[in-house]
Amino acid sequence: MNEKKSNVKKPNAIIYFIAYIILMPLIKLLFRLEIDRRNFTPPKGACITICNHASFMDFLVVMLALYPRRYNAVAAQKFFLYKPLHWLLPLMGCIPKNLFDADVRSIIGVKKVLARGGAVLLFPEGRCECDGVYAGMNTATGKLIKKLEVPVVSCSIDGAYKCMPFWRKGKRFGRVRIVMSNLFTADSLKDLSVEQINEAVDRRMAREEDPPLRTPRKNRARRRPMTLHTFGQKRLAEGLQLILYWCPKCGQEFTTQTKGNVISCSACGNAAELDREMKLIPLSPDSVVPGSAGLPGADGLPTIHDWYREQARYEAKKLHEDMDPICIKVRVQMPAAIPGGGMHFCGDGVLSLDPKGWHFNGELSGDKVSLFFPINTVPALPIDPNDVFQIYANGTFYCFVTEDPWAVIKYSVIGECAYWRFATDIKMTPRKDSGFAYER
Repeated sequence: MNEKKSNVKKPNAIIYFIAYIILMPLIKLLFRLEIDRRNFTPPKGACITICNHASFMDFLVVMLALYPRRYNAVAAQKFFLYKPLHWLLPLMGCIPKNLFDADVRSIIGVKKVLARGGAVLLFPEGRCECDGVYAGMNTATGKLIKKLEVPVVSCSIDGAYKCMPFWRKGKRFGRVRIVMSNLFTADSLKDLSVEQINEAVDRRMAREEDPPLRTPRKNRARRRPMTLHTFGQKRLAEGLQLILYWCPKCGQEFTTQTKGNVISCSACGNAAELDREMKLIPLSPDSVVPGSAGLPGADGLPTIHDWYREQARYEAKKLHEDMDPICIKVRVQMPAAIPGGGMHFCGDGVLSLDPKGWHFNGELSGDKVSLFFPINTVPALPIDPNDVFQIYANGTFYCFVTEDPWAVIKYSVIGECAYWRFATDIKMTPRKDSGFAYER
């Protein structure tokens, strides 16, 4: 692909300004947005900013926090398919990316922006995380950073997952904090290996290693202790069943249900309450919540991550070299030919998983097809909860709709477990205690 096919514009200054003037006061009011720049010195000229990605509001709050510097953000290709984003995102200078797929076009776009002294925003995880915990990244990110040799800034978001997780139902407000700090200089990158770069990015994104604080300026907002919680406690758990489908007490699947702040199992009555700090509180002495009742978990009250991790381990135990293929009846969506036309249904068939990878056999656009996605090329299956899961391959992507939309999260979990179990060349950095990267 030649460079002319990656025509990335400079972010539109007028749209940026209008968005900042209108949205920044609103975000500060609804989410008490606090931006910590004590360890941040804005780089001059070309630079990259990396950010964790746990909620749908991440892109917005980071772009506002970085203002007046205008950034070209790398965004998932699917967002460019829908009105009005198919014309708005290019005006904002966004760079389309096929997730977890070698995308020369996006790399060319990044290089073009940096060559003219611009700034690029990356979400290295490649998808919005279900459980709010940093997911690790493709090791190619370190290679790209090493090769580009421009300053790198880290941007860590706290609180956004509590306010706007992508499984939520209803509105919720709370506190969000963004911590900005310098991670690499152009000179420091020359002395670091790709492995060292990836490790440093992982540690910073997972908040395992924050830089030592500089002396803060005398500012009332910075002296105020930062508490990360949601305001109000009416519907905090609603929607959580879309990602926690397995009951840790009775082992049944798709029996979880939510109402108000409570998630429970319709089969055995196991129940827990989700509090404002997104901790799960067992509602009875015999309730079993991962992280409590002797199950492995974090210290103190269990979290959504603890439950999601045990759910992944439950699925991982069923995978082995001699397993029968896991077969799923699906309908298939692919990008429409008309710009802004979104996705359209183009066929159906059976998607199956075995140790070698994913296979689709069925009909697409009236033709009988057989597709194969090698396990090494599918490290994760991004999802839209209760809707579709996606596989990106060979410059395009496929959205698979199951007979039961609730089941998309199950196949996403199985897919990630299968990658860590069967892939011969792991290209992802393992996130800490995820339940996926178990003994091989």
